[in-house]
Amino acid sequence: MNQKKLAVIFIVLLIIVAPISYFIYAYHEFSNVLNPGSPKASSQYIVIYTPSAQFYVLTEEQYGKLLKEGTRPPTGSRIYNITVDSYITGSPEVDLNLTLRSMYDYFTIVLGDPSAENCKDNPQLYVGDCAYRTLVVSEISGVVSNIFKTNYYLKGLEMGYDNATAKQYAYNQTWLRYRKVYLTFMTKFDIGRGKIGNPDHLVILIIGPAEGAKENRIFAPRRGVLVIEGVTDDTLRAEITLIEKLIGFTWPSGEGNTTG
Repeated sequence: MNQKKLAVIFIVLLIIVAPISYFIYAYHEFSNVLNPGSPKASSQYIVIYTPSAQFYVLTEEQYGKLLKEGTRPPTGSRIYNITVDSYITGSPEVDLNLTLRSMYDYFTIVLGDPSAENCKDNPQLYVGDCAYRTLVVSEISGVVSNIFKTNYYLKGLEMGYDNATAKQYAYNQTWLRYRKVYLTFMTKFDIGRGKIGNPDHLVILIIGPAEGAKENRIFAPRRGVLVIEGVTDDTLRAEITLIEKLIGFTWPSGEGNTTG
């Protein structure tokens, strides 16, 4: 085989194989986002949802102490055991605050598997609970949006805007920087290659029954990525409440959470 033919074959292989290899690599990296290995540290929490539609967050130690003292949740309460893992600082709570409260250029909420879109017209085709998935998306979107508004409000003040102008600037910037997507192949590819889910672009991954969740956990596998995983959609809702508690989030006056 002469050198000209070898060169042609090499170029063809380069054109075909290189992109495929890159796609495979990025997809593999996305898998590593969901399965990052052993955490540096873990914290265990109990979230209780009572029949009166109230959430209570306790550490595993606090809950165990209450049980020993003979205090039990009201009959009919839902009890969620949730793990918060740390892969960044060694403190799960610090990881959570660092991930959600840092300044970003953009944020993307991954609504879930494309089948979640069926919740609009054909909820029976969705593997999970559409009502709770809707609450989860609404709640976490509201939390992140409010944090963004606060960060950009402060930035507006630093830029010399008055209070009213800074608020309007924060509102405009937040909605310009907000993205919603489903967990498609391309979304996985973009997360795997770091286009989204990096120090400049926060991505929130919701992993529930429709996405193959295996346990109840919250973790940031790297800077700019937060994974909220729950084996049921109502567990995901409880995890959002836990996140709010751990980062000290409070809803602005006139707004409220979507406790349901």
